[in-house]
Amino acid sequence: MLKTGKAKYDIFRTYYWHNAELVGNYKMPQLEATQAIPFNVISFNERSGIAHPEEHWVDFFIDDPLFEPFWNHPEKSFSNLKKFAGIIATDYSMYPELLPAQRIWNCTRNRVLAYYLQQNGFNVIPVASWCLEEDFEWCFDGLPTDSSIAITTNGCKSSTYAKKIFFKGVEELIAQKNPSTLVVCGREVPELNEMANVMYYPSFSQRWKERVKNG
Repeated sequence: MLKTGKAKYDIFRTYYWHNAELVGNYKMPQLEATQAIPFNVISFNERSGIAHPEEHWVDFFIDDPLFEPFWNHPEKSFSNLKKFAGIIATDYSMYPELLPAQRIWNCTRNRVLAYYLQQNGFNVIPVASWCLEEDFEWCFDGLPTDSSIAITTNGCKSSTYAKKIFFKGVEELIAQKNPSTLVVCGREVPELNEMANVMYYPSFSQRWKERVKNG
């Protein structure tokens, strides 16, 4: 796939998925399973102020503009990210108002970058995301089975539909991929507690509000 042998000339970033097993109708890279459990999670935009990065994981459950440049130049962050215990993969957004191709593209970017990080020796927990039932035909392609998989509850209670599609997506994720641990970023959702092996950690906005509250 990498015919030129010179990644810096590859404006389409095909070297990100070089040698990957490509699966599903949209040929997403197949990710490796992991049993890792994150701890002391901070977000990508917080990482520069962390005194002991080895005691933290990094996630991307933040607004897209805060990590959009990561797609074009992830290597610029590698030396810093290597100091952390692990990474919860990118979560480029999938919104109902996006064109189907845009949702597929953002899902593909999430899978491609997770694969590229794994190939560069990072401890990576894959991320699952969706926004419409039609997404279930492809949005879990490339995710490993029997693995830790991360999701977020951010926005899942913003409307009746959002709550409904969130739970339908979780059910479909479990049916298709049987995650060994469902890592949940955000506020606790009581209905998920009926499932085995669910762990929560606070989102960036939760941590921010807590810091403001405590001065």
